[in-house]
Amino acid sequence: MSSPAYSTPEWYLQAKDKDVSSDIGRLTIYHLGFRQATEGTLVFAPLDFSSVPRDILDVGTTDGLWMRDVQSSVPAPPHGEHTFMGTDINTSFFPTTNSKNITYVKQDIKDAVPQDWHNRFDLVNLRMILIAAGFASSQRDVVNEYIKTVRPGGWIQIGDCDRVCPTPEVENPRYHDMFACIRAVCRASGLDPLEAPKMKSWLEEAGLEEVQERRAMRAVGKRNEDEELGRLGIEADLIIAKGFASAAKGLSADFKPLSDERCDTLVKNLEQELKETGAHFPMRFVWGSKPL
Repeated sequence: MSSPAYSTPEWYLQAKDKDVSSDIGRLTIYHLGFRQATEGTLVFAPLDFSSVPRDILDVGTTDGLWMRDVQSSVPAPPHGEHTFMGTDINTSFFPTTNSKNITYVKQDIKDAVPQDWHNRFDLVNLRMILIAAGFASSQRDVVNEYIKTVRPGGWIQIGDCDRVCPTPEVENPRYHDMFACIRAVCRASGLDPLEAPKMKSWLEEAGLEEVQERRAMRAVGKRNEDEELGRLGIEADLIIAKGFASAAKGLSADFKPLSDERCDTLVKNLEQELKETGAHFPMRFVWGSKPL
C-alpha cells in the first residue's frame, strides 16, 4: 500500500503528530451531515436527562463536537449537572479552551479501559471509530470492552457507515468506485469494512436489552436540500476519496478494486457526479441497555 488512508489504524497512528485542523473540519462536516440525516438526533438511547445528572463517555471524540452539541441540547437535571468525558488517541484534536463539565483523556480504543471506568457511564457513544480497532475480530472486542464501562441500566450506542453505495451503480458510478476503494484498502489491511450490519447482533449476543437499530442517509452534493451543507459534504467526501483512491492504486492485484486510470480520475469524476447528481452516504446506528 502506498500510504495509509483516512480511517485506517495506520492513519490514526501517524495522525498523532500531524496538523489535524483540516481533519477536524472534515469530521465537523460529517457531524453536521449525520445530525441532519437523523433529524437532529444525537442520542438514540431513551435516556432521561431531566431527572438526574448523567455521566457520558464519547469514544473517539476528536475535538468534542458531539459532546458539546449534546450538552447544549439536553435538559438540565434539577440538581447537579451532566458530565462528559471524551477520549481520543490524538491529543492534538482536543480543544485548547476548557468547556464546563467536559474533560478529555488520551485513550487508544485498542487498550483495555481503566478499571475505574467499569460500570460508570450512563451513556457510551462510539461513532465512526471501530475501524481504528484494526482486525475484524478486534472491532467486536472493542465493543465488548466498552460495554464494561456502562453502568447497569445505562446505554451504549454505536454509529458507523455501511461502506456500500445505497443507490444503483448506473446512478452513482463514481460513488460506487469510492466505496470499492474503501473496502479494498480495509480488506488489504486485515480490516472488516462491512462490520456495521453486524453491530446489532454484537449487542444482543453481549446480553444487552432493548437493542434497536436505525439507518440514516447523509445527503451529499445535489441531493442535499441545504445547498451549503451539500457543498461542504462534497469537500469532505473528496478528501476521503483522494486518500483511499491513492491507497487503492498501490494495492497488489489481488486486492486492487479499480484500474490505475480509474483511481487517478476518481476524485475529478466524483466531484462532477456529486455536483450534478449528488449521493447518499449510508449510516447505521444501534443502541442497547445493560441489564440491571
